[in-house]
Amino acid sequence: MLELQHQMISEQFRELLEQEQAVADRYESLAADAPDPTVKARLAEICRDKQRHIALVQRLLEIMD
Repeated sequence: MLELQHQMISEQFRELLEQEQAVADRYESLAADAPDPTVKARLAEICRDKQRHIALVQRLLEIMD
């Protein structure tokens, strides 16, 4: 039972990782295309935050494996 829970949580983290990467990629694309420097800077900041979150989720997966 515990192994099944571990597998389920691991799979949820992997799905989260995929979603977070897709969102980070989108923010990066939006930042690159933003004509307004203020908007560009804010989108780039959000992208960096997403990248930190991705690194955290990757680390959690490493710990679980």
